[in-house]
Amino acid sequence: MKKIISILILATLIPLAGCGVDQYAIERQYYRAKKQAEKIFKNPHATPPNELARVVAILDGFTTKYPKSRLAMDARFTIAGLYTITEEFEQARAQLNKMLTAYSKAPAICAEAMFRLGNTFELENKWDSALAQYKKTIREYALTVRGLELPVYIAQHYKVKFQPDKMIGAFREAISHYNTLVQEYSGSPLAYKCQTVVAQCYLAMKEWLGAIDTYESIIKNYKNKIKMDGALFTISVLYSRQLKDNVKAREALERLIAEYPKSKFVGPAQAVIKKLTEAKK
Repeated sequence: MKKIISILILATLIPLAGCGVDQYAIERQYYRAKKQAEKIFKNPHATPPNELARVVAILDGFTTKYPKSRLAMDARFTIAGLYTITEEFEQARAQLNKMLTAYSKAPAICAEAMFRLGNTFELENKWDSALAQYKKTIREYALTVRGLELPVYIAQHYKVKFQPDKMIGAFREAISHYNTLVQEYSGSPLAYKCQTVVAQCYLAMKEWLGAIDTYESIIKNYKNKIKMDGALFTISVLYSRQLKDNVKAREALERLIAEYPKSKFVGPAQAVIKKLTEAKK
């Protein structure tokens, strides 16, 4: 619950800098309304229903008066957040569904609205409904920030709930999803990000060889674009600590030193090689 509260508060705190006199007046008006909403976020269960209704009415009036303002979107999310934090879930979902209609041509906003719809079900302990909403977000808005985060979010849910079998299944589903994007957008920054997350999924499952193979693939695909000293050092650590294979650990460190002689990892790599050499004697 604390995590969701933090998300709701942080997601609604956006910069209010403007440029013109009229814009400044609009922002001042919104700032005053936002300050009142923040009081409810900080202490939702002590908020009288009439106070919630009053603040919602102010925010709703702002969106009606300035529908094209960039702050109108934030105001709508704030209203949904207020209903969510006070456990008025049906009202929250109604607000978020309105946003899906109003911002149907803005994928990032729609993905965020759909994610928060899932949150309302999750907070009601209706995980099946939440999961359906999250998977819909992944299908329809896979390339948004929320769409990219959600496969791991689902797996982490099962981890927190101590459901290891479901957690493993969710991580494998996430890996399959990310690998599909890697193939579809091969060589792109998106593909690089997805492969990095795949490696993290293997690490979360303690499948060390899967993580190593993924890091090796990342090195192969992006070594001419991005420094891979960190990836090589991670590979060496996995071989040494998890697989107890000091030979391959040393090989990875030697590659690091040879290919990135000015890397910040050179010193630690040399220290580890020295330690491995002494242990061998």
